[in-house]
Amino acid sequence: MVGISPLLSAFALGDEDLLLVDISLSTMLACGLFLGAFTAASSLGDEIRRKTVMVLLSKPVTRTTVLLGKFTGIALALSMAQLSWMATLALAIRHRSIHSQLVEDQAPVLWVSIAAVLISLLHAAWAHRRGASFPAVLSRNCMVTLVAAAIGMWCWGPDGSFRWPTSEFDSNILWAMLLVHEGVLLLAAVALTASTRLPTPATIALSLATLFSSVVVGSLLRGSGWARWVPDLQRLWVSDGLIRGGQLSASTVAWASLWAGVTLCSVLCLGVALFARRDVS
Repeated sequence: MVGISPLLSAFALGDEDLLLVDISLSTMLACGLFLGAFTAASSLGDEIRRKTVMVLLSKPVTRTTVLLGKFTGIALALSMAQLSWMATLALAIRHRSIHSQLVEDQAPVLWVSIAAVLISLLHAAWAHRRGASFPAVLSRNCMVTLVAAAIGMWCWGPDGSFRWPTSEFDSNILWAMLLVHEGVLLLAAVALTASTRLPTPATIALSLATLFSSVVVGSLLRGSGWARWVPDLQRLWVSDGLIRGGQLSASTVAWASLWAGVTLCSVLCLGVALFARRDVS
């Protein structure tokens, strides 16, 4: 979805680049939600139901360490995936929509992007033949090659000259991607907390309910008493504001990140409390 966003944004009939960013940020949030929910459910919930978590708990480690270790692994995996998606979005913005291509040729961006994916696939296949995990190697390769391709393309100007990426890339989009990633980590913490007590389908359903209820809270119930009990993800979802021409300041991002960090710690504390009383024998 992020990769083909330049094609989809061509149907906007105006403001194609803004629609490109909106489609990509929405995809990053939705895919990150499902990736985090499935990973959390299989990382801890399935181990509890299969009793394999007893192998960890038989070691001199606490349940708090186990849960926080699980979340650290999930956060690193999500960060690796999000870096690949962020780089793909940066390449899509550099390429621009199909309408923009008629004005300025951006074909080298497309070829470099395809080459990065092909190199990742070929190396992952070669590593798989030698006994490595194909998905793990492919994820790592895509993160490295796509980030390198994005940096290289933004350093290369349309006239072939060198330029600093920060001089051309919109910092608002960078902040928006960072806030979306924080929202994905928060939803992953909710999924991990739910997996200590609920089966996989219920964990995914609760993660979706948290996303939808937080959007409703941020849009309709802000300032009411009910809003205090549901995380307001509108603090991290700023795509609508970018489309309307809004700007993100460093202080706004810092306060939103602080709120996300405090909420994340609160959810993990709830998960620790639920896991501490869970019978796993």
